[in-house]
Amino acid sequence: MIRIIFITVSYLLCSAYYCHAQQLLRKTVTVHAKRQPLVQVLNEIGRQGGFHFSYTSDAVRNDSLVTLAARDKPVRQVLDMLLGPGLRYREVGDHIIIQRTAPDLSRSYTVSGYVKDRETGMTVVNATVYEKQQFISTLTNDQGFFRLRLKSNEKYAAAITVSKDLYRDTTLTVHAGQDQEMAVTIRQAQPVMLAPVEVSVEKTWLGKFILSSKQRMQSLNLSRFFADKPFQYSLVPGLGTHGKLDAQVINKFSVNTVGGYAYGLNGFEIGSVFNIDKKDAKGFQAAGVFNMVGGEVNGVQLAGVHNFALDTVEGFQAAGVFNVVKGSVKGAQMAGVFNMAGDSIRGLQAAGVFNIAEKKVNGAQMAGIFNRADHSVKGFQAAGAGNISSGEVRGLQVAGIFNYAGHLKGTQIGIVNIADTSSGYSIGLLNIVRKGGYYRLAIYANEVTLLNLAFKSGSPRLYGILTGGLHPVYNKRAFTLGYGLGREWPFTEKLSLTTELTSHNLYLGEWDRSALLLRLQPALNYRLGKYCTLFAGPVLSIYSAQGTVPKTGYRQNDPGVIGWSAGISLF
Repeated sequence: MIRIIFITVSYLLCSAYYCHAQQLLRKTVTVHAKRQPLVQVLNEIGRQGGFHFSYTSDAVRNDSLVTLAARDKPVRQVLDMLLGPGLRYREVGDHIIIQRTAPDLSRSYTVSGYVKDRETGMTVVNATVYEKQQFISTLTNDQGFFRLRLKSNEKYAAAITVSKDLYRDTTLTVHAGQDQEMAVTIRQAQPVMLAPVEVSVEKTWLGKFILSSKQRMQSLNLSRFFADKPFQYSLVPGLGTHGKLDAQVINKFSVNTVGGYAYGLNGFEIGSVFNIDKKDAKGFQAAGVFNMVGGEVNGVQLAGVHNFALDTVEGFQAAGVFNVVKGSVKGAQMAGVFNMAGDSIRGLQAAGVFNIAEKKVNGAQMAGIFNRADHSVKGFQAAGAGNISSGEVRGLQVAGIFNYAGHLKGTQIGIVNIADTSSGYSIGLLNIVRKGGYYRLAIYANEVTLLNLAFKSGSPRLYGILTGGLHPVYNKRAFTLGYGLGREWPFTEKLSLTTELTSHNLYLGEWDRSALLLRLQPALNYRLGKYCTLFAGPVLSIYSAQGTVPKTGYRQNDPGVIGWSAGISLF
């Protein structure tokens, strides 16, 4: 009986308390406010109802300006009109507690607003507004307005970041699950010492052609933000798994139906037409038309037409038409038409037409037409037409027509060989050393032909000889034309020894009566003056003849004979 009485009394007391509590939200109030601070309006409602409000700053913003006209309305209705949805009210004594309801995590919501300059108050156009976790972004329009549609997620607090070139990044936390509008102000960055302007993929003509102005602007705004993702698929830049933020992602595995645009690569990337990476690419990259990397390439690049790297390459590049690297290459470049490196080459350049290295080559250049190294070469240059090295050449230059070296310390083989200075060897019909070269025009006689003329060019270490001669008695029946190599050993300022090996075609009036004549001829040289030298010496001749050889001063029955040579050298 006592227990029943206790329960009954408790129930009546609770019911009375509940009825009293409910009376606070049911009371009617009258509010007339025009752009007044929210805190003042709430205080006025509490004064009229005889209660107080309690709330936190994340639920109610005191400094908000509100406008409201309500006459004899319940407190609950007035609060809904003032504060909007997403709040709940609890009554404790003479207090109404305002709390934020738990967000609805099953739906998406919209965050919108305006971005303004904090100092000037002007709207900021083309600022990037993005959410890092969901990889959703947009650009402010001509009025500085933005709108983002986000998904609710209980695992992290939603936050948006505003980035703009020459401004500081600003990050704001938003209320997940609720549509909201906000005003964002950003501050200009402090002026800094300007660094040298770097060429980026967005500033190249191909980047401007492929990428839209909005994509280039967003890339400029987000120069300090990037993320790693394991996989990426895209149709074209901006239309793929990473949306508009694809250019801020370093991918491990990337497949592009037409083409892709990413921050970088650390794995595998393939595109049917093109791949564009703003920064470094490490791993394997293949495209049907072209690959473009704004940073370093470390790995393999394969393209049907063109590979382009704005920094260095360490690995292998192969393209159907051409490869261009702004920095150095350590590895190999192979192209159907040409290769170009803006810095040094350490490895191999091979092209169907030409290769260019704007600094050193430490390895090999091979081209169908010509090779050029603007600094030194340590290794091998081979070209169908010519090789050029503005610096020192340590190694071998071989060309079908000409070779040029700033300073030759190796060997040149070509029809025409040119060097500014030389301590090496030039082998060709015409060898020119601009400083300290060896040039002689020799007029001489020997036991074969009494009148001979020879031009000698190169260096004293090794010079080439172009020679021709005839026998006056057999003017139209016997003459020689030959080429050879020679070297000079100086004894004193006026006395020296030369040794020359020459090969001659000996024409004897009929082609079937010709001979091949080899001559080894040491000679003692005495300089009479600055431009005149006398020389003479024995000659060892070895020849093979066809038909009957007429007597022209040598014995045709001996396979090798000792002859003589004497004459005068000019220059």
